[in-house]
Amino acid sequence: MADKTDELLTNYYSGLIDTKILLRRAELQWRPNDDNAGIKSLNKHTRPLEDMLARYEADSILHELTKQRDAIKRLETTFSEETKQIVQMHYDRRERLSWVVISLRMNLSERTCRTYQKTFKDSVAQTFNELDIAV
Repeated sequence: MADKTDELLTNYYSGLIDTKILLRRAELQWRPNDDNAGIKSLNKHTRPLEDMLARYEADSILHELTKQRDAIKRLETTFSEETKQIVQMHYDRRERLSWVVISLRMNLSERTCRTYQKTFKDSVAQTFNELDIAV
Protein backbone atom coordinates (compact mmCIF):
# COMPACT_ATOMS: atom_id res chain seq x y z
CA MET A 1 0.00 0.00 0.00
CA ALA A 2 1.28 3.40 -0.87
CA ASP A 3 -0.49 5.36 1.85
CA LYS A 4 -3.57 5.52 4.05
CA THR A 5 -5.76 7.03 1.34
CA ASP A 6 -4.98 4.09 -0.95
CA GLU A 7 -5.81 1.69 1.86
CA LEU A 8 -9.11 3.47 2.56
CA LEU A 9 -10.12 3.42 -1.11
CA THR A 10 -9.15 -0.25 -1.38
CA ASN A 11 -11.32 -1.03 1.65
CA TYR A 12 -14.22 0.95 0.18
CA TYR A 13 -14.14 -0.58 -3.30
CA SER A 14 -13.48 -4.10 -2.01
CA GLY A 15 -16.54 -3.87 0.25
CA LEU A 16 -14.58 -4.01 3.50
CA ILE A 17 -15.97 -0.75 4.93
CA ASP A 18 -19.56 -1.94 4.46
CA THR A 19 -18.64 -5.25 6.08
CA LYS A 20 -17.04 -3.46 9.04
CA ILE A 21 -20.17 -1.33 9.47
CA LEU A 22 -22.41 -4.40 9.48
CA LEU A 23 -20.16 -6.22 11.93
CA ARG A 24 -20.00 -3.22 14.25
CA ARG A 25 -23.79 -2.87 14.23
CA ALA A 26 -24.17 -6.58 15.01
CA GLU A 27 -21.64 -6.25 17.83
CA LEU A 28 -23.49 -3.28 19.31
CA GLN A 29 -26.83 -5.01 18.94
CA TRP A 30 -25.83 -8.10 20.89
CA ARG A 31 -23.55 -6.52 23.47
CA PRO A 32 -25.24 -6.44 26.87
CA ASN A 33 -25.15 -3.05 28.50
CA ASP A 34 -27.12 -3.69 31.69
CA ASP A 35 -25.21 -2.23 34.64
CA ASN A 36 -27.58 -3.58 37.29
CA ALA A 37 -27.64 -7.26 36.38
CA GLY A 38 -29.87 -9.15 38.75
CA ILE A 39 -31.51 -6.05 40.24
CA LYS A 40 -35.05 -5.42 39.12
CA SER A 41 -35.94 -1.80 38.60
CA LEU A 42 -39.56 -0.77 38.77
CA ASN A 43 -39.12 2.48 36.86
CA LYS A 44 -37.09 1.13 33.97
CA HIS A 45 -38.84 1.18 30.63
CA THR A 46 -37.85 -1.33 28.02
CA ARG A 47 -37.41 0.22 24.60
CA PRO A 48 -35.06 -2.13 22.78
CA LEU A 49 -35.23 -0.38 19.40
CA GLU A 50 -34.63 3.07 20.86
CA ASP A 51 -31.82 1.74 23.06
CA MET A 52 -30.16 0.08 20.06
CA LEU A 53 -30.41 3.26 17.96
CA ALA A 54 -28.92 5.25 20.84
CA ARG A 55 -25.98 2.83 20.98
CA TYR A 56 -25.48 3.25 17.22
CA GLU A 57 -25.47 7.03 17.54
CA ALA A 58 -23.08 7.03 20.50
CA ASP A 59 -20.53 4.65 18.98
CA SER A 60 -17.51 6.56 17.63
CA ILE A 61 -16.16 3.67 15.54
CA LEU A 62 -19.44 3.16 13.70
CA HIS A 63 -19.79 6.91 13.23
CA GLU A 64 -16.30 7.23 11.73
CA LEU A 65 -16.79 4.29 9.34
CA THR A 66 -20.10 5.71 8.17
CA LYS A 67 -18.57 9.16 7.64
CA GLN A 68 -15.79 7.63 5.53
CA ARG A 69 -18.20 5.63 3.37
CA ASP A 70 -20.62 8.54 2.87
CA ALA A 71 -17.85 11.02 2.02
CA ILE A 72 -16.49 8.75 -0.71
CA LYS A 73 -20.00 8.15 -2.09
CA ARG A 74 -20.68 11.90 -2.26
CA LEU A 75 -17.32 12.55 -3.87
CA GLU A 76 -17.93 9.84 -6.48
CA THR A 77 -20.94 11.72 -7.79
CA THR A 78 -18.78 14.70 -8.76
CA PHE A 79 -16.59 12.66 -11.12
CA SER A 80 -17.32 11.27 -14.57
CA GLU A 81 -18.50 7.71 -15.08
CA GLU A 82 -15.20 6.92 -16.78
CA THR A 83 -13.18 8.03 -13.77
CA LYS A 84 -15.43 6.05 -11.42
CA GLN A 85 -14.90 2.88 -13.46
CA ILE A 86 -11.12 3.34 -13.57
CA VAL A 87 -10.92 3.96 -9.83
CA GLN A 88 -13.15 0.98 -9.06
CA MET A 89 -11.12 -1.35 -11.28
CA HIS A 90 -7.87 -0.15 -9.73
CA TYR A 91 -8.89 -0.35 -6.06
CA ASP A 92 -11.14 -3.42 -6.08
CA ARG A 93 -8.85 -6.15 -4.78
CA ARG A 94 -11.31 -8.93 -5.60
CA GLU A 95 -10.25 -8.72 -9.27
CA ARG A 96 -6.68 -7.37 -8.92
CA LEU A 97 -6.49 -5.77 -12.35
CA SER A 98 -3.25 -4.29 -13.63
CA TRP A 99 -2.98 -0.88 -15.29
CA VAL A 100 -2.53 -2.55 -18.66
CA VAL A 101 -5.81 -4.45 -18.34
CA ILE A 102 -7.62 -1.36 -17.05
CA SER A 103 -6.34 0.72 -19.98
CA LEU A 104 -7.42 -1.95 -22.47
CA ARG A 105 -10.90 -2.22 -20.93
CA MET A 106 -11.36 1.56 -20.92
CA ASN A 107 -9.74 2.05 -24.35
CA LEU A 108 -7.48 4.75 -22.92
CA SER A 109 -3.74 5.01 -22.45
CA GLU A 110 -2.24 3.67 -19.24
CA ARG A 111 -0.96 7.13 -18.36
CA THR A 112 -4.43 8.67 -18.74
CA CYS A 113 -5.93 6.02 -16.47
CA ARG A 114 -3.27 6.70 -13.84
CA THR A 115 -3.95 10.44 -14.09
CA TYR A 116 -7.69 9.93 -13.52
CA GLN A 117 -6.96 7.69 -10.53
CA LYS A 118 -4.47 10.19 -9.06
CA THR A 119 -6.92 13.08 -9.44
CA PHE A 120 -9.63 11.11 -7.64
CA LYS A 121 -7.25 10.01 -4.87
CA ASP A 122 -6.00 13.57 -4.31
CA SER A 123 -9.55 14.88 -4.11
CA VAL A 124 -10.47 12.19 -1.53
CA ALA A 125 -7.42 13.07 0.58
CA GLN A 126 -8.22 16.79 0.39
CA THR A 127 -11.89 16.26 1.25
CA PHE A 128 -11.04 14.04 4.24
CA ASN A 129 -8.54 16.62 5.42
CA GLU A 130 -11.08 19.46 5.14
CA LEU A 131 -13.82 17.49 6.91
CA ASP A 132 -11.48 16.17 9.64
CA ILE A 133 -12.35 12.58 8.86
CA ALA A 134 -9.79 10.05 10.07
CA VAL A 135 -8.14 8.10 7.31
